[in-house]
Amino acid sequence: MNSSPDAISVLHVEDDPELAEMVATFLEREDDRIAVETASNASEGLDRIDGDIDCVVSDYDMPGRNGIEFLEAIRDDHPDLPVILYTGKGSEEVASDAIAAGVTDYLQKESGTGQYAVLANRITNAVEQYRTGQRAAELDRIRTLVSDINQAIVRADSLTTVKTRVCEIISESDPYLFAWIGEVDPETNRIEPQVSAGKERGYLDEITITADESPTGRGPAGTAIRERRVAVSQNVAEDSDFEPWQADAIERGFRAVAALPLEYQDTLYGVLAVYADRPNAFDASERELLAELGDDVGHVLHSFEVRSRLRAERDFIEQALDSLNDVFYVINTDGTFRRWNDHLTATTGYTDEALEELQATDLFPEDEQARIAAAIDEVFATGETTVESAFLTKDGTRIPYEFTGSRLTDRDGDLIGLIGIGRDLTERKHREQQLARLVDNLPGMVYRCENAPGWPMEDLRGEVRALTGYHPSELETRSDVYGEKVIHPDDRDAVWRTIQDAIDGREPFEVTYRIRTKDGEIKLVWERGQGAYTDDGDVEALEGFVTDVTKRERHRRAINALHETAESVMRAETPERAAEIAVDTVHDVLDMPASAVHLYDEAEDELAPAAWTALTEEIVGEPPVFASGEGLAGKAFETGESLIYGDISTAPERFNPDTPVRSEMLLPIDDHGVLLIGSTELEAFDEVDVSLAETVAAHTTTALDRIERECELERQNERLDAFASIVSHDLRNPLNVASGYLELSRAECDSEHLDAVAKAHDRIGSLIDDLLELAREGAAVTDSEPVDLARLAEDCWENVDTASATLRVDADATLRADRSRLAQVLENLIRNGVEHGGDDVTIAVGGLDTGFYLADDGPGIPEDDRERIFESGYSTRADGTGFGLAIVREIVDAHGAEIRATESETGGARFEITGLERIE
Repeated sequence: MNSSPDAISVLHVEDDPELAEMVATFLEREDDRIAVETASNASEGLDRIDGDIDCVVSDYDMPGRNGIEFLEAIRDDHPDLPVILYTGKGSEEVASDAIAAGVTDYLQKESGTGQYAVLANRITNAVEQYRTGQRAAELDRIRTLVSDINQAIVRADSLTTVKTRVCEIISESDPYLFAWIGEVDPETNRIEPQVSAGKERGYLDEITITADESPTGRGPAGTAIRERRVAVSQNVAEDSDFEPWQADAIERGFRAVAALPLEYQDTLYGVLAVYADRPNAFDASERELLAELGDDVGHVLHSFEVRSRLRAERDFIEQALDSLNDVFYVINTDGTFRRWNDHLTATTGYTDEALEELQATDLFPEDEQARIAAAIDEVFATGETTVESAFLTKDGTRIPYEFTGSRLTDRDGDLIGLIGIGRDLTERKHREQQLARLVDNLPGMVYRCENAPGWPMEDLRGEVRALTGYHPSELETRSDVYGEKVIHPDDRDAVWRTIQDAIDGREPFEVTYRIRTKDGEIKLVWERGQGAYTDDGDVEALEGFVTDVTKRERHRRAINALHETAESVMRAETPERAAEIAVDTVHDVLDMPASAVHLYDEAEDELAPAAWTALTEEIVGEPPVFASGEGLAGKAFETGESLIYGDISTAPERFNPDTPVRSEMLLPIDDHGVLLIGSTELEAFDEVDVSLAETVAAHTTTALDRIERECELERQNERLDAFASIVSHDLRNPLNVASGYLELSRAECDSEHLDAVAKAHDRIGSLIDDLLELAREGAAVTDSEPVDLARLAEDCWENVDTASATLRVDADATLRADRSRLAQVLENLIRNGVEHGGDDVTIAVGGLDTGFYLADDGPGIPEDDRERIFESGYSTRADGTGFGLAIVREIVDAHGAEIRATESETGGARFEITGLERIE
């Protein structure tokens, strides 16, 4: 058994002992890390699985439990253990069941020994991913540790608390035993521990650690401080640099140590040392996360230092307030002034002594004092407000001002007053008059607001009430009404991000979003605006225009949504699912209230409901079943014509005269059924609605046509799969055993007869491969995409053994096709040209109006044989299987195209494939 940490222990469960022995031999030969144990059935395999098994390889057909049942049993106790299903039963059903049961990989047995290299690679990849997942869990552990520490330190109220909690949390987390934080004494250059936690037992009292280059400074802590990086000793028992502390550490169970510098912006605040109970505890990822932790702790330590500096700056701030151009004030809870700047005295004309005796409301006209008092109370109650009023100076002059106030509390959260700014609005009032003249006739509203959450409105003009339902004053007097009440809650974040991105780039912005009017109506609006900037480049406000685009945008968004839902309809697997998507599209995307799809039942000769909206049930009850030709639904189905009624009461053949439906559309889905759409409003559908609904019906028709074709193909493929399973499982196993023993025999003796055996094996393998490929290529193409013909031809040329043959490509064409299957066509035709035209043949690929051709300058194909060459088993070569061109025709037919063989310009063979869609 390989004891290397990279060793891979594999359990191979296979009921064929010869094949099991063969697989083990070749796997261990392919990769010397692999050691294989074998079991003959699932029960024995389950008994052999333990913690030393890294991967299980299992066959499918086995006595007792099959491979899927064995896989399910493994998953009960080993949900993550890699399991590879390695079997000759290569059906899509087996692969699907294996994936559903949680198989790690699926590999089909093939001819030859090359498959063992593939299997070995799959095993090593699966084990590596499994081990990576285990390591990810370890990383989650350290990430959780870092998160816990960060949550603790942000709540700490002192430096000592921060350091203590860091050490405590680390020492309590496996695999760590002990942690400490220390600082460097600048006089002695010693690292002095300050706080610690964990299983220390006097360790720090018995050791000396320095930050210099001496032996006591070469450990992790000293290195971390000198080199400003995470430093580790992965095995203290074998680390010569850890020798000064080795005995003490080993005695306490310390097996690995990591130290990380605690710094912020090149300032060192100390070092954190962490001790683990096992060697190699700190890999690269863990060291990286510890480094991030060190940065976080360093940042918090820095923040405490900053707080002390802030206190020193408080006096400076007081001086700065006096230099403001705006009025600054602090008002006590009793309405008297507590603090103000020089601008207040300069504006009002009152002295500082006079202001001390005044109430704040005394600085306003008598008719405004009650409103100002209410605004002050609102700040105390709600936290903030903004109000406009005339500022009354000592000499009786009125100056228009805007005042903002915010609730002021002490450190305990108790209210002590309000703080605010007053701004002169004289210039703004002048601008308002100019703006009013511009917005009188605009179909929307013009605004000016703060660039802040909630979009506090400073000024609103135009059709404000018609658009939002609010009077302008309702939006201007409260700072958050437009952002919190009017903008739809699901659109607020997107509106904010769009506008901020434009502001950051100093560009105008355009944004479309929903609003909710005062009476609850939802509208879609378009807004264009830009920032208003101060001389210093700061955003002073936003100014812009908002208009209603509900109707226009509904149609535009519906069209865009139809493109997205068309793909969903085309992916539907059943007629009922296609009907559900059509109904949901009409109801949710096109915003048409009631919809239903009735599908035609040929056996019953009736239109039966397949899907409908809940509103349809509410309006008409459960949708009825219509006999073919009965009522409006039957009429639309029989005639294949859409029926549109703006007033359904005018239609004598309508289903239920008592229904509240007033408008109705009935759209045929060809020979599949009818799409019914109803509304309780008269004349509810305009031309755009009809066009959108017809688009839904057309997509649904296409989807149902496809589903019908696929159902027929599925029945055919079931028979082909049965054949493929027999060939794959019952022939490949003995062929693989024979090929394996042949290769072992070559190692023991040299006989020309062995070459004949190998050639026979290759011939059998080719026949099996071609039979399987022929059997599986009949399904219709469903995964088509644009394919560059020239690039595909060059790629296929590289995949075929072309000897000294020459490729000439003259094909500037892009075709819609299944790329992988079209590649099979080209590769088979290229291979056919080289085999029949010789090693120096020239093969040309060129485009046609609806496809392409491949021609060569070889001997050509006799005219009488040009149809027979596409028959299964027909070949003019003794060693040919006769399936290559049959496979080509199967793939071409699956694309709905045609292939014919003719003569090239040089007398060689020319194959023309036509009927493909060409993309310009």
